[in-house]
Amino acid sequence: MAAKKGVAGYNNLVPETEAYLRKHPRKKSEQAKTQKKQKKQKLFAYELNVHLKTKKDCDAFARCIKRPLYRSEQAFTFSHRDTFPAATWKFNENKHSKPQTLSQKKKDRLRFKNWFYNRHWVNMPSFTNEEVPSFISFSVRFDTKKAFMEFANRTCQSISVATKSIWYPERPDDDLTSTFWVSTTKNKNPRYPVYIVSKGRAGTRQTARTLERMKVPYYIAVEPQDYDAYAVFISPKKILTLPFSNHGDGPGPARNWCMDHAKNNGFNRSWVLDDNISDFYRLHENKRIRVADGAIFRAAEDYVDRYENVPVAGFQYRFFIAPDQAYPPFVKNTRIYSCLLLDNDYKHRFRGRYNEDTILSLDVLSDGDCTIQFNSFLQGKAATQTVKGGNTDEFYAPEGQEERAEGTRKKSEMLKAIYPDVTEIVERYGRIHHDVDYSPFQKNRLKPKVDLTKLKSVNEYGMKLEKK
Repeated sequence: MAAKKGVAGYNNLVPETEAYLRKHPRKKSEQAKTQKKQKKQKLFAYELNVHLKTKKDCDAFARCIKRPLYRSEQAFTFSHRDTFPAATWKFNENKHSKPQTLSQKKKDRLRFKNWFYNRHWVNMPSFTNEEVPSFISFSVRFDTKKAFMEFANRTCQSISVATKSIWYPERPDDDLTSTFWVSTTKNKNPRYPVYIVSKGRAGTRQTARTLERMKVPYYIAVEPQDYDAYAVFISPKKILTLPFSNHGDGPGPARNWCMDHAKNNGFNRSWVLDDNISDFYRLHENKRIRVADGAIFRAAEDYVDRYENVPVAGFQYRFFIAPDQAYPPFVKNTRIYSCLLLDNDYKHRFRGRYNEDTILSLDVLSDGDCTIQFNSFLQGKAATQTVKGGNTDEFYAPEGQEERAEGTRKKSEMLKAIYPDVTEIVERYGRIHHDVDYSPFQKNRLKPKVDLTKLKSVNEYGMKLEKK
């Protein structure tokens, strides 16, 4: 009887549910659409700033993406499913909108930043990088990956999830073919030894080829089984054979070995580079132009050596610097990746199978010391997992066979376990990522070893622009 009552009780609910759906079809449909849209937005939480120089460009942009634009709505979500009448594809001014003004708090913050960088960026290459004013800027979000791809196709621009902002129409990019920063001084190579940690990339060897072109001396540290492959392309005098192979603990042990090698040869600092850096650049007057020699390495060394509490420094990625945006010459107390200037005597070393550079940065900051990330000097780094060999083959490919999400998940979970207070695991672009909050470390102060007021204002290190 209990079983029959159960069945009868279930069946009695069916007519009521169907009746409710028939009575409220629109509400149910709207709810389902909203939930579906929110779910897709969560999977692709990407935001792009689009800058436009004139009202005519705004009308052209509206026609390009086939939707109306409003000055009063400078943030909107783009969907490939939206259909707006062609007559509405234009920019609409709002005459009653008030011009935006900076709050007093923001003005004070900007005034402090200018004072800080004017005080610290002395006896260094000149640096001017101010935001190019736009007529208006729109913040565009995308509900799906398909919408993002459709937007890129309509605007005919090369956009990735690493792109923070674009101009429409597209503005001319940096001159990457004929113009270089060339130093005329004799001492234009780094004072500290440069090491490249490489594995399974003898054929590409991007960083080595870049340093060869710049005539910067370097060592490349490889595992024993890779020596013969690298010796085909690189002089044996530059190849260092590591005392281990296929240990499965990431590049950290190899990086630590390079630091010990430099220390044993009498150097208190060393450069340790990834093996997939295609070029180096100097940022000045809103232009990222390649350098022809090692002068930026020398300048960075001199800058870091004037402080007593900067054990880790490095260059920013080129693709994180957007043209026509304002950046300071350097940022303190953040993560340093891929191209690192390291204190060989510092108590912390690389650790962890994944994210060893992030962990080292957090170790430094947690002890009250500082890191420096140069925006004035940039590295052209290939995106993670895009070059065969190294960690791509050893870790990510085997662990994320279908899609490489599993490899990034383990990276994020390991970092979360070590630094749970400042690390969050988030889902972006359909993959697991880690998000580190560096704001608690902004109170760490730089401690100069010299009187900065006695240094001359500018030192170009002999760098001049030349056509080559």
